[in-house]
Amino acid sequence: MTDIVSWQVHVEVPRSAVPVVEGYFGTLGADEASAVIMSFEIKGDQLWGVDVVVDEPVSGAFLSRGLNKALAEQGADAVKLTVTELAPVDWVAESLKHHQPVSAGRFYVYGSHHPEPALDRYAILIDAGMAFGTGQHETTAGCLRAIDALARTGTVRNPLDVGSGSGILAMAMAKAWPCRVLASDIDPEAVKVAIDNARDNGVGGRIDVLTAVGLHHPAIRERAPFDLITANILAKPLVQLAADLTAALAPGGTLVLSGFLRQQEAGVFAAYRHRGMRLLRRFPVGEWVTLVLGKA
Repeated sequence: MTDIVSWQVHVEVPRSAVPVVEGYFGTLGADEASAVIMSFEIKGDQLWGVDVVVDEPVSGAFLSRGLNKALAEQGADAVKLTVTELAPVDWVAESLKHHQPVSAGRFYVYGSHHPEPALDRYAILIDAGMAFGTGQHETTAGCLRAIDALARTGTVRNPLDVGSGSGILAMAMAKAWPCRVLASDIDPEAVKVAIDNARDNGVGGRIDVLTAVGLHHPAIRERAPFDLITANILAKPLVQLAADLTAALAPGGTLVLSGFLRQQEAGVFAAYRHRGMRLLRRFPVGEWVTLVLGKA
C-alpha cells in the first residue's frame, strides 16, 4: 500500500475485549488488500490497542455505534474510537512487526516472511493483514494444542469447524488427520479467505467451507453426526449453540470449545454438562480457556 493515503481507526480496550473489537472490524467486509488489523499491549491486561488501517475513508460515528453495540452485547463498556488520515506508508510491512510465528503443540502458524518450520511440525501459512485471524490470539493457541493432543491419541474421520474465520482450525485438522473437513462461518468474506488459505496450504481439496448461521445449513445436516467439532467463538454464542452442537456430535465424539475468559468458563461448561457432555481436558492460555468435552 505504499504511496496510498490511508485511514487508521484506533480504539483502546481491556485485553478481554480485544476479540470483540477484532471481530467487529473483521465484519467490515475489507479484504487483505484494503485492510490491516493490528492488536497490541499498551498497559498489561488493563489496556490494549486495536488499529485497523483502510485505504478508503470511513465514518467514525458509524463505526463507533456498531462497535459499542457489539461490546454491549458481550457486557463490555462503551469506548471511543478515533479516525486519522495517515501519510503514505506500507502498512502491510508495518504489520509484520507485530505478526510473529505461533507454536502450539506440533503446529507452527507463520507468515511468508518467517523462517520455514521444521519438518516435524504441522505448518500453517497465514500472512499478516488477514482480517479474519492470523493465529495470534490465545484462544487459537489453546485450540491448536487441543487438536494436537487429540491427534496423538486417536483418529478423526468427520470433523466440523464452526466459526472458521481464516480457517486455521480447519487446516489444522486437515493436516493432523487424513480426513475431509467441513468448515462454516457466518461471514461470506471469511469463507472466501478460508478457501484461499486452504488452497495455499495444500489442503484445499480436503476442506469444504460454507456460509452458515450456526449449524443451519443442509450440508451440515447431511454430514452429521461429527466425531469432532471445534468452535472458537465467544461465550454467549457458545451457550446459545449448546443444544445444536451436542446434537450434531456423534456418540463418543469430542467438542473443542474456546473464545471465553476463565471467569466465563463455568457458565459455558454448565450449558454443555446439562446436555450430557463431560470435561476431558482444559487448556488455559493467559486469561483464556479452551475446553475439550466428550459425549457419552
